Amino acid sequence: MAALRRSGGVVVFFWQGKLPDPRDAAFAEAMAQRRFRTIENAASEEVSIGWVTANDPTGDSFAPEDFEAGSGHWLRVRIDKKTLPRKWLAIHRDVAEKAKGKKLSARERRELKDEMSERLLPRVLPTVNLVDAILFHERKTLLLFATGKSVREQFDKLFFETFAIPLERSDPLSLAQKTALDREQKAALDRLEPVRWPKQERSERIPARRTRTDASAEVDA
Repeated sequence: MAALRRSGGVVVFFWQGKLPDPRDAAFAEAMAQRRFRTIENAASEEVSIGWVTANDPTGDSFAPEDFEAGSGHWLRVRIDKKTLPRKWLAIHRDVAEKAKGKKLSARERRELKDEMSERLLPRVLPTVNLVDAILFHERKTLLLFATGKSVREQFDKLFFETFAIPLERSDPLSLAQKTALDREQKAALDRLEPVRWPKQERSERIPARRTRTDASAEVDA
């Protein structure tokens, strides 16, 4: 089973609308439709994003019990990326330029990269990134254990493609609205207005560097 990390960030999302219950087969079927698909043998630079489970990182099987996490349900996304190692490309380009006696043209560099990609990429293993989230169905809340912008956007897109429900990222106001407030507290919350934080000028934030000439002048004085 998946386990919480000892450190790291988390992003909170909410959603509106009807999401299949993770305990039902319909939920697992929806995940399987957008499961991870391998790109190990791909001959081009590619990215593959899809659902997997902690019990099966290949994405070949899904079962309701694979998502169980006490009061919540685990989700896991696998993101594989296959790219041609830049150092390999640089080495082969240097060899080609030495053999030719001059720099390669832009067209020749593209042709070299295409030839290397076709020949080498099937032998290159993709990098693997596993991203976990925990879903609280009744509260319509999801915790994503990743804070990077690219991963957040990829997860958000995959979730929408799977369930046709957009995720809404939380902010202090939405978090407060989700708490158990009484009528008076909710009324006070509704009366709140955002305050724009003043921007400091760059000269105020970063003191000017003293030059060697300035320091010398002080000593001479």
